[in-house]
Amino acid sequence: MIRQFVAIGLGLWVLSGCGTSVMELKTPVARESSVGEFKKVVVVPFSDYTPEDSLYGYWRRNILVNEALTDELLRFGFSPVIYEDVIGYLLEQGIIQDATPEEGKSTATLALEKELTKDWSPGMKAEILGAIYRNEAHRRSAEPYWNRERLITLDSEAVRRLGNRFGADYVVRGRLLVFKAGQEDSFNPIQTGLLPFFLKVGSRTVFGVAHSDTYEMIDKMAIGGLVGAALAKDNWPLEDNDKKFVGHPRFGGRLVREEDYASLNTAIWGAAGAGIAFLGHKGGRVDHAWIQLGMIAQDARTGEIVWVNRAEVKVMPKTVFGEKDVDILTSEAIQHAVGRLVDNFVASLTGREVLRSRVDGTFYVTPAGGILAPDRTRYGTILVGPPVSPMAQ
Repeated sequence: MIRQFVAIGLGLWVLSGCGTSVMELKTPVARESSVGEFKKVVVVPFSDYTPEDSLYGYWRRNILVNEALTDELLRFGFSPVIYEDVIGYLLEQGIIQDATPEEGKSTATLALEKELTKDWSPGMKAEILGAIYRNEAHRRSAEPYWNRERLITLDSEAVRRLGNRFGADYVVRGRLLVFKAGQEDSFNPIQTGLLPFFLKVGSRTVFGVAHSDTYEMIDKMAIGGLVGAALAKDNWPLEDNDKKFVGHPRFGGRLVREEDYASLNTAIWGAAGAGIAFLGHKGGRVDHAWIQLGMIAQDARTGEIVWVNRAEVKVMPKTVFGEKDVDILTSEAIQHAVGRLVDNFVASLTGREVLRSRVDGTFYVTPAGGILAPDRTRYGTILVGPPVSPMAQ
């Protein structure tokens, strides 16, 4: 009877696996408020002042900002103009230009860029980046650069022409001021794990802050070796029962030699502790994405600035089991920064507080601010949901 139940259970389990699993990574944005009154908004490509080693990095961040901004504008009832149409018009007017391939880099610059891929400390990487900048600045004179790059200012007249071309009410532009993605030290054991946490606390308490990552690794290995030696067992892993006798002990035999492995066991435990500390040093760092974003809204009919603000967001996993993909963390940071800025933009235009819910169920309020905001809040609050997450919760 039991075998029949087991067979039926296995059969049902096999049949239940015959299908597909669907995970919605991103759902379509729904309009949650009509305060935008379907006014047209032209979003201009954002200026990127962050250091990046490829044109693809600049392009990808601009795409992420534009998509996040489009989602938030749709959420409040605005009507964004198609981004590709805006790009085509700006290219036609010569306001922006096609990216041209970079000229060949010097051998010194290539060698320094290769060093950046190695496990140097943040301070050392900053020095290497400074050397790369000085090399390239010395190689390229200022005059050929300005002759090659025809920089055109997007002034009020250009904004009015852009607004008239698309029949828009607002032109939104901005700047990416800070972008950092990588790993950092944390003293939160929930984020780093227990072993890296204890090693960091012990190393910083005994030796202080090391000058480089290599010295910090040596400090942690010293702590691990000392702890291992202190916890060493005299009879493990080697037992000191190896005794040499002459004759039989019962009939006058005597002890010739007795092996003592206590010192060797202590050395083994110390080496094991140092090895564990080495492995712990390789882990325990928390991935993060850090972005600072400035945004400007101009009246498309007059070119006057009606709102300006900026936001800075840092995203990292809550626990050691959280999402660690840098691309996903970057998208999350951009989504939150853009969401806060659009909240403030709407609050400034309407004079109403924007109450937004987070994914974890908490709320935050964005008060009215900016040039057009009244002295007092009116009409109550605007309730919207969390920014669209790049990963399903």
